[in-house]
Amino acid sequence: MAIIRVDGRQLRVSTQQNVLTASFDKVKQRCFTSKEKFTMRDNKHSEQVNKMLDEIVSTVSRIYNSGIPDSDLLATIRSAISDITEIRKDEKHTLKMSPIEFFTYYIEQKRIDSHTGRYISERTKVHHRTVVKRLSSFLKDKKLPDTFETFTSKGFAQKFTDWCYSTKNYKENTVYATFGVLKPFLNAAKAEGFEFGDSYKSLKGKCTNTDAIYLTEEEIRKIYQLDITSLIDAGEIDSKSTMEKTRDLFIIACWTGLRRSDINRLEKAKFDTETKTITITTEKTKQKIVIPMHPMVLAIYKKYKGQFPKLCDKGKTNNHLRECARLAGINNEFRMVENRGGKVSTLAYKKYQLVGMHTARRSFATNMFKRRFPTIAIMKLTGHTTESNFLKYIKVSAEENALMMAEEFYKAQKPFENDMV
Repeated sequence: MAIIRVDGRQLRVSTQQNVLTASFDKVKQRCFTSKEKFTMRDNKHSEQVNKMLDEIVSTVSRIYNSGIPDSDLLATIRSAISDITEIRKDEKHTLKMSPIEFFTYYIEQKRIDSHTGRYISERTKVHHRTVVKRLSSFLKDKKLPDTFETFTSKGFAQKFTDWCYSTKNYKENTVYATFGVLKPFLNAAKAEGFEFGDSYKSLKGKCTNTDAIYLTEEEIRKIYQLDITSLIDAGEIDSKSTMEKTRDLFIIACWTGLRRSDINRLEKAKFDTETKTITITTEKTKQKIVIPMHPMVLAIYKKYKGQFPKLCDKGKTNNHLRECARLAGINNEFRMVENRGGKVSTLAYKKYQLVGMHTARRSFATNMFKRRFPTIAIMKLTGHTTESNFLKYIKVSAEENALMMAEEFYKAQKPFENDMV
């Protein structure tokens, strides 16, 4: 019981906490813990009860010192303690959840990302729901119990990876992406009061770098110069297709480095035709960035008079872009090393087959890098906050890198050959 005395009046309110009689110190009015006398679970419970009692004392003191009239004081305190116990009831209910139930519950909470200081976006939640669905399928296929022991056992990583490769034929990075979401979920469960070991902390959550294409400035120009009307007349493109709009938005992305989410909200951007700049606050990072307006972008801005269309769904958008790249003659061979289903193989593609909307952002970063712009200057345009993440977008080949360095050698006043002895 919590007993509060004010001016001779007494309020007795149940804290709704139950503890072992042997663990309660009547002098200090708190539970004590002992590894020798009590189990780990009992000690954990005692710590939680002490936190509850501390919160009640703190709340009552705050209310008492807030200047509330004495006539309302006891009723206010009773209400506040009731609110606290109700919250704890909800937390106890949470502790009865299975992992999949808890993960699902946790995703839907309004949470702030500790790394960015922003609320978790809906796009991130969609990714998290996909991961939970994947974990549910794993449990069902392998006939494993939905318990925290399943996800934190030493053999979990191997079992899950085997299932991803043999049953689903997933790529290696799909496994890592799952672990990257699962680890913070388990950390949250532990903070909530669930008890399990720490072996899950060794799960590898970092994706490996993958081969990915970018388009050179010349290839971007070829796509920009496609005569869509003539191609429709020639029967190369369906007359009802919105491919031209997709192509135009892609070109803007190639010269601004904007993500798909920002390309679809260009109406929020300020296009200044005097200074030839674009100012926009990005959707993902909420950063304000200012980007120079490339002549192609300025031409597209004037074409639509600032009223830009929207991209269609991702699948259709990528189909449009691959067809544009094919028609533009971007068909040189590209070899990609891929780990799918646990088997590493080198696959040959035509370059146009690999073009997607995100190719534009990668192309922007790489082409600006090839123009010798300082990394920090390009990052101010792309909105990257760390150089390590930014450098993942740079897709200069070994041959291109050698040529870039050779150009620098021969920029010196004396030819390189004259320096030879």
